[in-house]
Amino acid sequence: MDFETVVKRRRMCREYLDSDVPQETLDRILDLGSRYPSAGHTEPQEFVVVRDRRVKEDLARAALDQAFVARAPLVIVVVSDIRRSARRYGERGVHFFSIIDGAFVAMLILLAVVNEGLGACFVGSFYDQEVQEVLGLPQEVRPIGIIPIGYCAEEPRRFARRPRAQIVHRDRYGRGLPLRSQ
Repeated sequence: MDFETVVKRRRMCREYLDSDVPQETLDRILDLGSRYPSAGHTEPQEFVVVRDRRVKEDLARAALDQAFVARAPLVIVVVSDIRRSARRYGERGVHFFSIIDGAFVAMLILLAVVNEGLGACFVGSFYDQEVQEVLGLPQEVRPIGIIPIGYCAEEPRRFARRPRAQIVHRDRYGRGLPLRSQ
């Protein structure tokens, strides 16, 4: 698929067919996800791949009882070892760069999933401590996002997007314009 098609087809999928994701497909997704940019090339992100039903159920509970997490055949949890960002950037590394870098990884995974003909959903609503306990993560490794993946069993919802004129701001001198409250 060309890049424009992949981006335009990306939607959140919350219902999955009862069909496993082949290991070769997962390998391609992880390869693309691992090509993320990171602040200062600190590379704090890692992936936890979950196929075990019980672990997925525990993750769903930790994700505010979002049951669709457990119904996906595969879940990738993007985590950030904040020590790597902190060494170079201190508190900003912990509270900003490690999160932003994780968002880059998550978006690459979401796009790679579409390219493979699958569906996924980014889940950011969860209790950090519970996810850490479910996965046995050390305190310094924080979860950034839970991404259930599978063959989509629903027609993803389409939402109206704000017009580009409302989100792109320019003036003739290249300075930012004040944003309008809506």
